Amino acid sequence: MTDKDTQRKKLLQIVRGHMKVDELMSSHTTFNIGGPADFYVYPKDLEDLTNITVFCQQEQIPVFVIGNGSNLLVSDSGLRGVVIDLSRTFRHIKARGTEVTAGAGVKLSSLISYCTIRGFSGLEQLAGVPGLIGGCLRLNAGAFGREIGDVVECIRILDAFHTLEKVQRHQLDFGYRHTSIPENSIIVEAVFRLTDGNPKEMEALQKTYIKKRKRTQPLSLPSAGSVFKRPPGDYAGRLLEDAGCKGMRIGDAMVSKKHANFIVNVGAARAKDVMRLITEVRERVYERFEILLETEIHFAGFSE
Repeated sequence: MTDKDTQRKKLLQIVRGHMKVDELMSSHTTFNIGGPADFYVYPKDLEDLTNITVFCQQEQIPVFVIGNGSNLLVSDSGLRGVVIDLSRTFRHIKARGTEVTAGAGVKLSSLISYCTIRGFSGLEQLAGVPGLIGGCLRLNAGAFGREIGDVVECIRILDAFHTLEKVQRHQLDFGYRHTSIPENSIIVEAVFRLTDGNPKEMEALQKTYIKKRKRTQPLSLPSAGSVFKRPPGDYAGRLLEDAGCKGMRIGDAMVSKKHANFIVNVGAARAKDVMRLITEVRERVYERFEILLETEIHFAGFSE
C-alpha cells in the first residue's frame, strides 16, 4: 500500500464532508487550468475543518485552501496533499443593524446582493469582482477606489493551533492586494461595518461599475483576473500595451487584446504556457521601462 493509499484510508475515516481523489484543479479555477489534487475536500462544518487540519498537521500532509479559484494558477502537475474547498461551507449571512456577518464561503456577489436589498452601503464598487469572502479578504480585493478591507470590523480565523480566533480591525494591516492574516490560518467569517444607503441608488451604481468592467475587461474568456499589480504611479495594463504585449500568445495562453493585464485561456492552455507568457511580457516591460512588474495572481503546485 502506498503512502497515498494510507492517507486516503485515514482521511475517509476523518472527513465527514465530501472528498474526491485525484480531482482536476482545472475544474475549480476560473483559468480552467490545473492538474490533479491528491485529495479534494469539502468540509461539512467547522468541526470537520478542524479535524482535517489537525490530522494533516500530525501527518505532515500539505494543506491548500481554495475558494472560488479566481486569482489562481495551478501547475499542470497539480497539488500534493489536501485541498480544502470552502465554497460549500460557511455560507451564512446575518445582519445586526448595518453590521453584517458573512461566512468565508459566501460569494462576494451574494453578499453585495444581500446588502443592496437591505440598504447596507459600502461594497458597491466591488460589484462584479469574482471570488468568495475568504479569498477576497486574504487578497484585500478592490476596485474603483474601494477595498474590502475598508469596511471590515473583524475577522474570525482558524489559526495554526486549530483555535477559532477573533482578529479585530486594528490588529489587521490591509495593504494593496494583501492582508496581514497569517498564511497558515484559515478565514472562517468576517464582520463588515456598513452604512445606511438607498437600495435603488446602490443598484444603479453597481450597474455602472459592472458595465465598465464588461467594456474594459475580457470577461467572456477564462482568466485569473489582473496578472500584475499596479506599479506606483502607473498602470500595468498601460505598460504592457505600450510594450507591445497585447495579443502575444504561447499555446492557448494569450495576452488579451481587450486589456493587456489579462492573460486569457483561448482553448486548452496549460500552466506552463501561462508561466512562459508571464515571464516574456515582464521582460518586455522591463526592457522598455525598467519597471519590474509584480504578479497579482497566486501560484500553486510549482517548484521553487
